[in-house]
Amino acid sequence: MTPLPDDELASGVSEALAISAGPVPAASDDVAAMRSAYEAGRARWNEPVIDLASVTNDVLRLDRCSMGVRVYRPSSDPALPALVYLHGGGFVVGSLDSHDRIMRQLCRRSGMVVVGVDYPLSPEHRHPEAVVAVEQAVLALAEAPLAYGIDPERVSIGGDSAGAHLALAATLRLRERRPGLIRFMLLYYGLYGLRDSASRRRFADEAYGLTPAELRFYDTCYRGVGADPESAASDLLSCELAGLPPAFIGAAALDPLLDDSLALANAVARAGGRAELCIYDGVLHGFLHWSRLVPTAAEALEDGARALRAALLKPPS
Repeated sequence: MTPLPDDELASGVSEALAISAGPVPAASDDVAAMRSAYEAGRARWNEPVIDLASVTNDVLRLDRCSMGVRVYRPSSDPALPALVYLHGGGFVVGSLDSHDRIMRQLCRRSGMVVVGVDYPLSPEHRHPEAVVAVEQAVLALAEAPLAYGIDPERVSIGGDSAGAHLALAATLRLRERRPGLIRFMLLYYGLYGLRDSASRRRFADEAYGLTPAELRFYDTCYRGVGADPESAASDLLSCELAGLPPAFIGAAALDPLLDDSLALANAVARAGGRAELCIYDGVLHGFLHWSRLVPTAAEALEDGARALRAALLKPPS
């Protein structure tokens, strides 16, 4: 693996990479080992814990499954706007715990309730199980606003990496089932349908943290062997994007998935929608975890929170 030159990286990234270095099971190894290593690697970035008014765990009883959620509240206000957040991890790894600090940051910075959804992972649960579960979770939350202290007229959805993909996919489904329910999308460095791109070729080295082999592995786990690469399961860019809510799209400049974010922003604009695209220089895929050390990560979280506030917070009367 070729080390990344320091002059290519944002402040703090070299230190973050050094802290994160350690044995990580290859994508072809045992999934349980991958998940354990991922959780251990992310745990060190969740400290110190960010205090909030309350953080509670609950279980949603849905049609097809029961699903854990974690509700982060910035205050005791009984009717706050909500962000339903979906963690990253290639559809295979990740959890509410691995992304705890990210969700706490977004809650504190936006002043909104953040509801993390522990959606079913692949390969045990292949497409469309995760998307359907997320769709049902959003509907369940919106239909019980008093239980969660949220305003059902101000619901947004977001996520990072695979979570951003699921957020967009669920919004497309909800656009047909409950038009207008989702008011805003917060999407960080997602994969939206490109099978090949300049960024995937340029940042293919493992030093950039996400190799072509890993992307193929995650895709196979999610969709299954032999799945159509142009199906809506993976190629959200080919879907009809008209009528989507406004979006904030955050991308890492040194990420193989950079071009996915650029393509989505362009496709939304062509469909007549609104998307704010922010590209963060000198950072890699997954950089939001490094907010306590990398100023650019804190900046990206603040930018997303600012976009949420502008879209969903009522101006003072």
